[in-house]
Formats: sequence, C-alpha cells, structure tokens
Amino acid sequence: MHIAEVKQGLLTAFIAKSSTQSNVMTAPRSRWTAALLVGALVNSSAAYNSSIFQTVQPAFSVLLGSDPTIVALATAPDGQQLYHEGGAYHPPTGAFWCVGDKTVNSTYRPIWRVTETDSPATVVIENITHTIPIPIGSYRNVPGSPLGDVILFAAQGTLDKTPPAGIYAMNPYPPYNTSVVIGSYGANIFNSPDDVTVSPDGTIWFTDPPYGYGAGSRPHPTLPNQVYAFDPRTKDLRVATDVLVRPNGVKASPDGTTIYIGDTGAQLFGFAPLDPQGARTIYAFDRVNGFLTNQRVFAMPLAYASAADGIKVDSYGNVWAGVTGQGVSVWDKSGMLLGVIYIPGNIGNLGFGRPGELFVLGGDTLLKISVSETVVGA
Repeated sequence: MHIAEVKQGLLTAFIAKSSTQSNVMTAPRSRWTAALLVGALVNSSAAYNSSIFQTVQPAFSVLLGSDPTIVALATAPDGQQLYHEGGAYHPPTGAFWCVGDKTVNSTYRPIWRVTETDSPATVVIENITHTIPIPIGSYRNVPGSPLGDVILFAAQGTLDKTPPAGIYAMNPYPPYNTSVVIGSYGANIFNSPDDVTVSPDGTIWFTDPPYGYGAGSRPHPTLPNQVYAFDPRTKDLRVATDVLVRPNGVKASPDGTTIYIGDTGAQLFGFAPLDPQGARTIYAFDRVNGFLTNQRVFAMPLAYASAADGIKVDSYGNVWAGVTGQGVSVWDKSGMLLGVIYIPGNIGNLGFGRPGELFVLGGDTLLKISVSETVVGA
C-alpha cells in the first residue's frame, strides 16, 4: 500500500508567528479544519480519501467525533524547535508540560508550562527555570505514589556526571523545584534516558538509548540499550528488558498489564543515515513480576522511512503515536490501524489534555487537536 506523501514545511504557511516575552509567550489566533488543508498539505493516493483526518476503520470516526479540528496554539520564531518532547498533562492545574529540542545551548532544553489552552488568543506559555540536564520525555506521576503529585522527566544528561542522567521529579506548583529520583544503575551511569511513563500501580518505566552520545552530549555508553522498571515503594530498580536496538517511546496500557515500547533502531544516531531495514516498530510486552516478557510486534507506522516517537494510550486502550513526516497514527489494542491525522513536519511527542484534547508537539509548532470528548488519556 502506498501511503500519502506529506509535504514537509507547508504547515507554517497556515500558522502565524507567536510573540515572545521573557518568560511568558502568547500566540495569535490561528485555526483551521481539515477542509482547509485538503490538497494543500497532502497528496493522497487512491488508498485514502483526501482529508487530514483519514479514517481506516469505522471506530476512528467515533474517536474523532462530529467536528474534529486542529488549532495552532503557538509557533516558535525562526523555526526553533521549542515544542518537541515532553507531553505531560497535570489535571489539577490544567497545565500541559512540554520540552524544547535543540537550542543554541547544547546542555539546556527549555521546559514549558502551557495553560489557558481554549484558544490561541488566550494561551499562556511559561518558560520554567530548571536544572534538569537535557530533559526529554515527561509524564505525570500517578496519584497515591510515594513520590506524590509530581511531573517526571527523563533526563538525557550531559558530558558531566553531575547532575546525573536519569529520572527527575518536578513540583507542578511554584517554585517548580526538582529532585533526582533515579541517577544511576548501581555504579553505572545511564546512556541517555529518553522517555518515561508510570503504570497504574506506580511503577516507573523508562528507556535508555545512546542518542545523547551520538549528539555529542553524553560520554561513550557503558550500559546496553535497556528499558528499566523502578518501584518507588521498595526502591527496586531492575532491567525490564534488553532486547530492543534503540528503545524510545514507552507507555503502559490502562490496566498496566501491557507495556508498549517504540524501537527506533533504524536511526542508530541522529547523524547516521536511516537504515530502511532497521527497527522502527512498536512492540508490546507483558508484565511479569517487574520484567517484560512475551515481546510481540504491535504496529509499524505506514509513513515512509519513519518511526513512532512519542506514544500515548487512551482509556479505551487505543495507542496514539507521533510519527515524523506523517502526524498521528492510532491503533486499537489489537494492533489494527484505526486512522491517521496527517500533519507535516517534525512531529515528536504528544499528550492528552482535558477530555477530547490531544496536544501534538511539532517541533516549531504546538498544536491542539479536538476530538470526541469520550477520548480521555489513560
């Protein structure tokens, strides 16, 4: 099947530049529907209809609702990759947390706290001062955990051993203080932790590929490329699996019995050419006594030479993944593709907000997709 070819870079023609202040940014109004983008962003093959919201299975229409829309909440000036990673929503404050990608300072990435997301005219984006060494993925800790109400960040780390690469907790309320949750595996420093999630029982799962080393911001790896599980109640840290080439995005099913992990082994390092025969698959694993077993192929994005980055799951068990060059792909819990939301550009992570809200981190653009209010993040 030939997937639609997405025209890169055209999205910016539809989005106004955001204005910038020292710590708070607001973005001008910019809204569109799928109809405005037909033919402008996508050259569709006969396999799909000419639409941004493309239904493959009828269940996707139910998830989208009667009037799905995409809103550009903010666009970074000069194409800066300010909205690329993170993707944690904090319901008590209505804040969405995200992280920038490459900046002029190779040892620092901005963390943004996004509120008032009803429209681009009202959105407020705060630049949160922090000392986390290159944060990447983020996730809100589950209520009842010994760690309390915090936002967890996977920190890639720098060439310095202090502060360490690992998992950090940030207070979601001022003064937004942080603490190290996991800073090493025994005497071993981590490679460059990339993504983190929490299963309903409070277990923290995180991936540790060597992408920081490839970017020149981390020492030579001293550990295999592994996925770790940490129980904050017992302080037990263990290797959950070591079978993936480049473990990347990670997310638990709503009941916590299945862990989904994206393998981006086709891209060994950021500077290396992509190997089209390399791993770019989302795998599903069963949880057994803190370990991950029964590895099986769950899904592979249809986009040419691309892989899933961020992975999120809704309360129905559907898996939503950000795919660079394609947008957002959605599969049900059996691995059947339900549909695709075509968005060109450097799509990284994503995250659910209030019921019916999905935030997509497009590199230089922060997007909000409105779907059926029955869609809730798990």
